[in-house]
Amino acid sequence: MAGAFVLSLDFELYWGVRDSKSLETYKANILGVREAMSEMLNVFKEYQVKATVATVGLLFFDQKDSLTKAIPSSLPVYTNSQYNWFPEYLVHVGENEKEDPLHFGKSLIESIQKAGIHEIATHTFSHYYTLEEGADEKSFREDLKAARLCAQQAGLPFNTIIFPRNQYNRSILEICKEEGLKGFRGTEKSCLYKPKSRVHENKFRRLGRLLDSYVNVTGSNTYAWDELIDESGLYNIPSSCFLRPYSKKLAFLDSLRLKRMKDAMTFAAKNNQVYHIWWHPHNFGINLKKNIAFLRKLLQHYQKLHETYSFESHTMTECYNIIQNNEHNRK
Repeated sequence: MAGAFVLSLDFELYWGVRDSKSLETYKANILGVREAMSEMLNVFKEYQVKATVATVGLLFFDQKDSLTKAIPSSLPVYTNSQYNWFPEYLVHVGENEKEDPLHFGKSLIESIQKAGIHEIATHTFSHYYTLEEGADEKSFREDLKAARLCAQQAGLPFNTIIFPRNQYNRSILEICKEEGLKGFRGTEKSCLYKPKSRVHENKFRRLGRLLDSYVNVTGSNTYAWDELIDESGLYNIPSSCFLRPYSKKLAFLDSLRLKRMKDAMTFAAKNNQVYHIWWHPHNFGINLKKNIAFLRKLLQHYQKLHETYSFESHTMTECYNIIQNNEHNRK
């Protein structure tokens, strides 16, 4: 099998950052998502690449009353009160998408569907933090059921999950399988990326991940096809690299960042392996031209690898189907 080039987006609008970034400092990023999504879809079409867009279930609505009715009856009660958004936070949510583009995303989901080639996966219903204190199996299961219902009502399959903050463990994966999911995006193998709660994060891991974006600290982070079946029985298309947004302070290092990613892509293509880049649409919400220009360079390199090594763009579910077909052909 030829190598695979996988892109995934964690689509969450303000639901994903409301407990960590104030509107005063981050509103422009969230409002910029609509233009950014349009530009990204255009660039994906231009270079004939597919993406898996993992979407928070709360974004499937365009009216507050329908959003409120869809909220699960069982919710986590996190020890960190900033994570608890229901019901108090709803006073900050507008009545509809036109009035409140920070919290509603139905029209954006429809634009992704209209493109016809991308996968819309789940990012949980409520941007659920599975490893934070107060999370529990019952409320997580209810959250998944609510997310699945959103997908069904939009005429979408429910195959793939990408966990908020990349938080998951064995019991969480087992629940995902029981609720009908087929796969997930895992983390890189290095201890720098091992899933942890926020309270167990530290500046050394964050610094290590930052450094790894510019120089090869943890290896290529590419994956052979036979590595993609997890012990849980789900398929795992792990992350290879987070596409960091443009930073004025670090722009002088962008040539290193680009080389780091292109070298790993080339390694994957030559060795018939999988390379997986991810980011959030709100990362492109500001400095859009510079972020798109960097993305174009990556996609131009993908095209060369596609022509030379048959490196192929696939969604996460397509990777699963390739694995399944290969297993079937072996029998």
